[in-house]
Amino acid sequence: MALKKEAKKAPAAKIAKPAAKSATAKKAAPKGKASDVEFKVFAPDSSSVAIAGDFSDWKPVALKKDKTGNWSGKIKLSSGAHQYKIIFNGQYWETDSSNPERVPDGRGGENSVKRV
Repeated sequence: MALKKEAKKAPAAKIAKPAAKSATAKKAAPKGKASDVEFKVFAPDSSSVAIAGDFSDWKPVALKKDKTGNWSGKIKLSSGAHQYKIIFNGQYWETDSSNPERVPDGRGGENSVKRV
């Protein structure tokens, strides 16, 4: 009979655990409030400029160019430190020359860091 009681308890515990995890995940999401952060790059000779970072899974986010050669765009970032690079003409990944804060990128180079 002890085996029957254990068999009944195990499924009940498995059902309760996922419910607790989903409730925890819902509570954790609002903690990191996102803010619009503006990125600006002066590159009048570039045909395109984008930003890629840990906030976009390293997928480029295009910036818009104005008449004076300034590229800019706003990206929602949660609070904390975010690594990123600037992509010129779709192929040249570079650190942000206007931002001295950098960390190793794990490939022998560096990533810029934006703190929010």
